[in-house]
Amino acid sequence: MSVQAIIMAGGEGVRLRPLTLNLPKPLVPLLGEPVMGYALKLLKMHGITDVGATLCYQPRKIRAAFGKGEKYGVKLKYFEETSPMGTAGSVRMAREQLKGTFLVLSGDGLTDCDLTRALSFHKEKKALATLVLRRVSVPLPYGVVMCDQENRITRFIEKPTWSRVFSDLVNTGIYILEPEIFDYIPETGTPDFGRDIFPALMEAGIPLYGFETTGYWCDVGDQRAYLSAQQALLRGEVALPHDQGIHETARVDASARIVGHCLIGRDAVIGPGAVIENAVIGERAAIGPGAVISDSCLWEKTVVQERASLSSCILCDGAVARKGAQIADGCALGQGAVAGAGAELRPGVRIWPHLKAVPGAVASRSIITADLTATQWTSRGADCDTAEGVCSLCMAFAKVTGAKLILVGRSAEAAALQSIAAGALGAAGVRVLTAGEMSESMLRTLIPALKASGGIYAQGQTLSFFDNQGIALPPRQLAAMDSCVLHQDAPPAFAREGGVIRFTGAEEIYLARVLPEGAGKPLFSPIAVFCDIAMLRRMAGDGLARLGAKDVRLAPTSDLALRPLETGFLIPERGEEAAIFTQQCTPGKEQRLMLLLSLCHRKNGVLFDLAGVPRAAAGIAPLCEPDDSPACLYQRSLLSDGIAALFALCEALKQGPLETLLQHLPETHILMRDVACRIRDKGRILHTLCHNTQLPHTLGEGVRIQHDRGYATIVPDAYRGLVRITSESRDSEFARELCDFYLDQIRQLTEENKSSFQMP
Repeated sequence: MSVQAIIMAGGEGVRLRPLTLNLPKPLVPLLGEPVMGYALKLLKMHGITDVGATLCYQPRKIRAAFGKGEKYGVKLKYFEETSPMGTAGSVRMAREQLKGTFLVLSGDGLTDCDLTRALSFHKEKKALATLVLRRVSVPLPYGVVMCDQENRITRFIEKPTWSRVFSDLVNTGIYILEPEIFDYIPETGTPDFGRDIFPALMEAGIPLYGFETTGYWCDVGDQRAYLSAQQALLRGEVALPHDQGIHETARVDASARIVGHCLIGRDAVIGPGAVIENAVIGERAAIGPGAVISDSCLWEKTVVQERASLSSCILCDGAVARKGAQIADGCALGQGAVAGAGAELRPGVRIWPHLKAVPGAVASRSIITADLTATQWTSRGADCDTAEGVCSLCMAFAKVTGAKLILVGRSAEAAALQSIAAGALGAAGVRVLTAGEMSESMLRTLIPALKASGGIYAQGQTLSFFDNQGIALPPRQLAAMDSCVLHQDAPPAFAREGGVIRFTGAEEIYLARVLPEGAGKPLFSPIAVFCDIAMLRRMAGDGLARLGAKDVRLAPTSDLALRPLETGFLIPERGEEAAIFTQQCTPGKEQRLMLLLSLCHRKNGVLFDLAGVPRAAAGIAPLCEPDDSPACLYQRSLLSDGIAALFALCEALKQGPLETLLQHLPETHILMRDVACRIRDKGRILHTLCHNTQLPHTLGEGVRIQHDRGYATIVPDAYRGLVRITSESRDSEFARELCDFYLDQIRQLTEENKSSFQMP
């Protein structure tokens, strides 16, 4: 029986908005051809003509565009979802039609993968499932796959952060499957092949294999990839038929310059002195005199007037760039959108269909309604300077997390920002708890104490977001929030009951959570707490009084000087740590960390194996994976909350002076170094280390490599072009040598662009 194929064509293409607001993603044009059309061409080239397509978003438009597949020489059937069912769930609809080996591929990807070779590989391995894999330099948006020497898949890492890019092989979304796969797909729910089905099969010991394609592959998931795919077609890098050059009906003025790889569509008009470089100009587009268009794509009936300038941007059908408009990299104008005369669109600005940047405007944020712009992100959260932006972002938080009860806290100066955030959440049907001034660390501790679904902290003009355990939201959820803001996907206002409750007693609840249990005898040793935040000083004083401290001095950091016999604590502005010291002893950061971990163990806590926890801590208690137990939450609070650390350390001082406590700790020396690199090289550095080392190593947050006398941990920074090296040893000199070794090796990889190096 001949091989069949299923094309998954149900996605909304959220990251491509505004291109996909009025058009399903499989119909987004590449050189005038719907992207799904290239998948049909590929199947036909390899003799696969029995094809099904799963639909969900705007299905009628896809049916109208492709009909029964006659244009492409295939027989095309459709399977329509009434609501999203997941990739495996959507293919499940075609179960009765699939009688033998079948292919699954995406209707919004571009590839010239050798399907015939992939099918031969699949048959040779007698696999239940074969995944087509491709090497990429920046694998963050994809599912990373690790294989053994026999090409058997050993690990899946779904959309990793840079610290978990242990391989450059990614899942292309092209699968070769046997009908028995349906025995492992649940009949209900929204199962996903990459997230659910394949990892479960691997854990069950069922062989899965990876076929590495060397052909072209691009997930046309965002604007950068979309423009890149078009240029790849024009440069001849994709072995599929496509249009190119200048259509015979196009009118190009003799003084216009067409440079590089371009497509000029039917009946397009290029005016005098215009410059078109590495660009696609759609049918019936009009380019005015002196306009400059580079690395861009213009769809049908677009207009670019005199002296307008476009770089690496996209104009959808009927969009207009008026005289002198300047549109920068990453911008997009939706259907019928207008950049007014002399307007300047800064990089990344998107204008939703039929909206307008007014003449002469300098737009640095996306225009998604007549009066709403997208929020700007920083490394700590969202930078908000308009009430509308705060509302849209908070409602996006409610949408992404599904939160029912949210705690909103603030610093001293952020009362207005807190009120706006709380009001927006209440309107979205969320129950909101607010209190007065608190530290971010206090908010994180109160979230699980109050059994809240999440938390928001307002400071200055910044909102920070946390999950139900008080842990900062990962980049993936922040990106999902950003997507919600951009296309206004938020819970309907006032659709269900919500509200804002101002509660008292937050400090009491917090102190009950972080004070050591069963405080015993009084603490007679004099204590000095130095902190510039009055609220933190007050809480420190209240808690120390409950611990039985008899001699406590609270002071700002300008008075940083100890009196005889005092033990001092320095708490910085954000309240995230407490540095302890005496006149005779100032512990280093490693000693302070080990001391806190020893206190966790004494209080029946557990230690968890995370970046920043020394391996020497195994001398105190076994290292365990993180969980949401009270003991783990207590440890998190000690390591990230200066007030909690202060109380724990003061309770320990009842057993003896600081110098005595330090004597019983395992000795360790930790060094940290940052190496600058290109962002796209971060994954290559990490997986080169993983693949080439013969030493014992573990994969978690980065790779931790064990040497005879210590450890080295290499973790790429989540946001910046940096790789952090952390070395640890009981021998300070060896810690330095180890750090220097990996520093040199990573610099060698970065500077010389080598693909491998020899490990010691």
